[in-house]
Amino acid sequence: MPKTNSAAMKLRLRVVLDETDAFGPGKAQILESLQQTHSLNQTATAMKMSYVKALALVKAMNSHFTEPLVTLTRGGRQGGGTEVTSTGQKVLAEYHAARAAAEAAVEPAWKNLRRLLRKES
Repeated sequence: MPKTNSAAMKLRLRVVLDETDAFGPGKAQILESLQQTHSLNQTATAMKMSYVKALALVKAMNSHFTEPLVTLTRGGRQGGGTEVTSTGQKVLAEYHAARAAAEAAVEPAWKNLRRLLRKES
């Protein structure tokens, strides 16, 4: 039985500010995880990165927008915590909307391009 063509078009949308990646798929994944865990440490572990790297990415995100996307509370007796702000939620929603619009826009060209790909055997 011949294999079907398993080709796919993958778009990686990035928001660039002053030649720096302000937001993209990795940072969106961090925000999504933080919405679930409320813990930067748990998010870093789940994403297989160090806490220091995750913290640097959160600080970078916060520095690129007019308001913070994430608030961090230091640990202590009650423990720390991490919250995605309402601005962070809006940024994430708009990023997903832009990605969906880009995927819809590219679909007709992708169908044509896919027909030109070699079939797997």
